[in-house]
Amino acid sequence: MVLAALVLVLEGPNPPEALGLRGFVYRLLKEVAPEVHDQGENPFALGFGGKEGAYWARVSLLEEGLYGKLSPRLFGLEGQEVRLGVPFRVKAVLQEGHPWAGVTTYPRLFQNPEGPDLPLRFYSPTFFRRKGVHYPLPEPRLVLESLLRRWEAFAPVKPPEEVREALLERTTVRWMEGRTLKAKTEVEAAGFVGRVVYHLPRSTEEERAWLWALGRFAFFSGVGAKTGLGHGRVRVFAWEG
Repeated sequence: MVLAALVLVLEGPNPPEALGLRGFVYRLLKEVAPEVHDQGENPFALGFGGKEGAYWARVSLLEEGLYGKLSPRLFGLEGQEVRLGVPFRVKAVLQEGHPWAGVTTYPRLFQNPEGPDLPLRFYSPTFFRRKGVHYPLPEPRLVLESLLRRWEAFAPVKPPEEVREALLERTTVRWMEGRTLKAKTEVEAAGFVGRVVYHLPRSTEEERAWLWALGRFAFFSGVGAKTGLGHGRVRVFAWEG
């Protein structure tokens, strides 16, 4: 029931490339978990960031079994040279002590829900497949459908149907601040970056627990399309109304 986000602290003059990072991870998966290539939903999400001389790459894993297979290979990269589109030396591999690293379990995601408002910040361009095109607005239903789809593929417990319906049908936007940004992907696309506070009115304690569990899950799963290229990197942010 473990979820983990491991961060590779990198040393190099240029930022990682999305396709290079994805290709590198797929090569590792081919060695330790070739079955991943046949799954409908990716049990991982990728990301990268940083600035000159202090870049990082992130591999987030949604299955405990995959964590057990892949994490030893990732930890073993410390001090090694890797190519993520461009070459880097891996200074460290962290699962804590970095803002985008962390380990938890699915049950812990339900602890201490903070009410009917869920604040999410979208750090990398986030977009959704909608009617054959890429759609850049983080509408409540699109965000929650994306999270529920991945949750239901990998989590040990599924939401009750009445809770699922409440989340999808009643969640709205209380506050929003952001913009669209060109998304670097294989096709022309733009994605949303910014902050949104989602609101679930007339909610029960169970509904609020699920709303917050999904919001915390977003830190590991990402939101929307092309999370394997670093898009849809999201986390809960502090909001005081």
